[in-house]
Amino acid sequence: MKSTVSKILIACTLFCLADFSTADAKFKFTPPNPSTEFEKMDYPQVYPTYSWEPVAKTEFYQVQVVRVEGLQEKIVSDLTNSEALNRVTDWQALTQEGNYFWRVRVVDKKKRPLSDWSKKKFFSVTTPVTFAALGDSITHGGANFIPAGQLACQWETFCDVPIKNIGRSGDTTQMMVERFENDVLPFKPKVLFIMGGVNDIRGGINSGAVIKNLETLREKCLAHEIIPVFGTLTPMNEKIMRGLGIFITDGDWRGERQKINAWVLENGGVDVTQGLCDSEGELRADFTPDGLHPDLRGKKLMGEAIGKFLREKFPALTDGR
Repeated sequence: MKSTVSKILIACTLFCLADFSTADAKFKFTPPNPSTEFEKMDYPQVYPTYSWEPVAKTEFYQVQVVRVEGLQEKIVSDLTNSEALNRVTDWQALTQEGNYFWRVRVVDKKKRPLSDWSKKKFFSVTTPVTFAALGDSITHGGANFIPAGQLACQWETFCDVPIKNIGRSGDTTQMMVERFENDVLPFKPKVLFIMGGVNDIRGGINSGAVIKNLETLREKCLAHEIIPVFGTLTPMNEKIMRGLGIFITDGDWRGERQKINAWVLENGGVDVTQGLCDSEGELRADFTPDGLHPDLRGKKLMGEAIGKFLREKFPALTDGR
């Protein structure tokens, strides 16, 4: 009897110390809590950033984006958090109309699940739209302190005209030209707000090349019966950018920016820089975390200026807002 009890105790001890399979190990952590706020936005981004609250003692996460077609569910994106602990951006443009949900779970470095899936976060992609915005990270929602899929990271949040976000971080104006057909045309906007060139001039591309690309975008818009509206380039703070190791050319980017902004205003564009500049014409140090992207207060000023312009310029399209 004593021998039998000893065997049972040994077996129990070995069971407790065993290296469980992945199927068992996935329940080691609670599911992450999603924090993206597409359901509160007028429209989700064309390049969505999915975010969540990190789970303690974890590092890797898997995100699935699923299209719901009647009773069928189809995975359209399967992502891992390559850019930060609490977020991932899908660089595949989400342009197909329909109903979707996304979810996230904890995984190990080999993508083996360590938690159940989070709750599903539902959103819809709709077409057509009346207003859309084409741009770089300033439009997409660039900020290290807030994921781009949250309301506080978008100037559109403060624009009282619903506007589809077709921004993509890192874009030059040439890249915006190249993706026009794929990213803009599926949404058939009546008005396209275009704001780009910051990445061009901080990389040494001259104003003439930028203006040529903006003119090409205007031609593409008019060919598809879309009204183009341009926005001025936001200022930068060179000292902060260099201090953080963010690349900016040694060339005359200030002069190139002034030339581009003069062209924008001469062509009936929107000045989004009011309140953003310091006495030297650079982005206010207290309005930016990195010298390149305006913070929440800056985005608020931009959104309000753009909304005011669109309401005054297109009253028939913004009635009731």
